[in-house]
Amino acid sequence: VLLLPFVAVILLTNAGIDIVSDRLATVNVKTHKIDIHDPATGKVILSIEANAVWPAKGVVTLEFGQSDLPYQPLHSGIDIANPNGKIGDQVTAFLPGKVIYAGEIFWGFGKHIIIDHGNNITSIYGHLDKIFVIERQEIKTTDQVIGLEGSTGWSTGPHVHFQVDVFGIPANPRTFITGNPD
Repeated sequence: VLLLPFVAVILLTNAGIDIVSDRLATVNVKTHKIDIHDPATGKVILSIEANAVWPAKGVVTLEFGQSDLPYQPLHSGIDIANPNGKIGDQVTAFLPGKVIYAGEIFWGFGKHIIIDHGNNITSIYGHLDKIFVIERQEIKTTDQVIGLEGSTGWSTGPHVHFQVDVFGIPANPRTFITGNPD
């Protein structure tokens, strides 16, 4: 009974990922631009052209919003893995930006990088084997290698966890990027 409020907060937070994500960033069908919405009102506050690329080649092993137990009820990004289960595939930024974190924690994302792309958009690249960038470094092109795919932190095998946040809230990366990472 004492854990009920704690469990309720976790479930509501994670269950709302799809609901909130779908209202933070949308593709404008007329202009093909990404509309960024105010999280409080839902109004479009900015339209951007996102010439985004997949941060790694491979196969998608876990989609945004899918169940990822025991780690989280709903997955907050997309997992991209080497089809042969090997460590070391190159990881690039999906959009140019500025590195705001490059480091390691023993749990969660393990070795990971966070990049600020402006317009309240950040991206996270988790479970890396190696990191090739430092904080405050500018990433000017999407072909610059920022790290290597790995299996650090809470990982079930070699892959990169690719997450896009809008206003600090996970949004479906497929809103910004099309196709598959092959």
